[in-house]
Amino acid sequence: MAEPVSQEIELVLLLSLPDPRPDQAEVMLELLNTPLDWNQVLGMLTVHRVVGIAWHNILRYVIQHRQTLLSAYFLKSLKVTAAGQRLMAQEQMSRTAEMQRALADAGVRSAILKGGAVAAMAYPDLGMRMFHDNDVLVDPDRLQDAVAVLQDLGYVQGSWDYATASVRPAPRRQVLHMAMHSHQTYSYMKPTPEATVLECHRLDVHFSVDLMTGNRSDAAVSALLDDRIELRGLSSISPIDMLIFSCVHFAREAAHRNEVMALKDLVLYKLVDVVALLADRDLDGVPERAARLGFTREVYFALHHTDELFTGRVPAELLDRLRPNDLGYLDEVGEGEADVHRWRAPMKQRMFDIHRLRELDGDLSIPVLGG
Repeated sequence: MAEPVSQEIELVLLLSLPDPRPDQAEVMLELLNTPLDWNQVLGMLTVHRVVGIAWHNILRYVIQHRQTLLSAYFLKSLKVTAAGQRLMAQEQMSRTAEMQRALADAGVRSAILKGGAVAAMAYPDLGMRMFHDNDVLVDPDRLQDAVAVLQDLGYVQGSWDYATASVRPAPRRQVLHMAMHSHQTYSYMKPTPEATVLECHRLDVHFSVDLMTGNRSDAAVSALLDDRIELRGLSSISPIDMLIFSCVHFAREAAHRNEVMALKDLVLYKLVDVVALLADRDLDGVPERAARLGFTREVYFALHHTDELFTGRVPAELLDRLRPNDLGYLDEVGEGEADVHRWRAPMKQRMFDIHRLRELDGDLSIPVLGG
């Protein structure tokens, strides 16, 4: 039997659904007219990056009742945030499309992962999906050519200095460390003073999809790029590949100790993306594609936990076809095989427990990159 959650969490889960059923919309309306802790509700929607989806659902199912709702006052905050997300998404995507055209002109294949591509292919409104950076996949043997194009466009590897509104160049040791021990380069950034809300355009260049490792996955990268599609001016991996990659993204971060320390391990929007990508799609080829790419365990991990939070949204037949023999890894977190911790609380409770890292032993500080 599923563990009960608070009414605040129940409401957040309902507001986060890209397409709630009529009965779920009714419960949503009832909860919005219940004396809940609106500080908790607004805080969870913000931390889990689902404000845009919540506002979309409120417009569809709730707004006509706003004069009598107990929650009416806090709804205004959702509207402002969603409007800002939509504008930022448009400014991000136009610059990402420009960057991809420059790569294509140089003969470099590229495809967008996550972010704007998911917003365009899985949601009816760009304002529903928050994203701050842009992940672009390139062939490993063309990485240096891609870097040359980005440098010509004015991108610099570093971090954004909010005080000076400029890029702070990254130390060379950190740039080299990330390239050797990760699946991507250190972030490339370019100031955008001409934009309305976007301060800089950030790119994370992926040359592997074996996330959070130093392992190369050249065959998988080539397969993803072979099947890329065109979408609102962007070149993106296909919807089925995006579903698989989104599952890998969630699974790898949920199971990595450093991500727990940074509170990036469990963020609801990642599973909401999975729900959105599952909808109205032929999923028959997912198990075979996941196996070919080498990510069956990660896809099952993400779909299993998606089903735990959003019951009925993952086809049971799909779960059955993907299920591995050993399920012990579903509640494990660690950094290497020698340092594995098994969570005591179920996913639905951990997802909304901001203090979950207290359950871990040892040093709880975040390691310095290249330190």
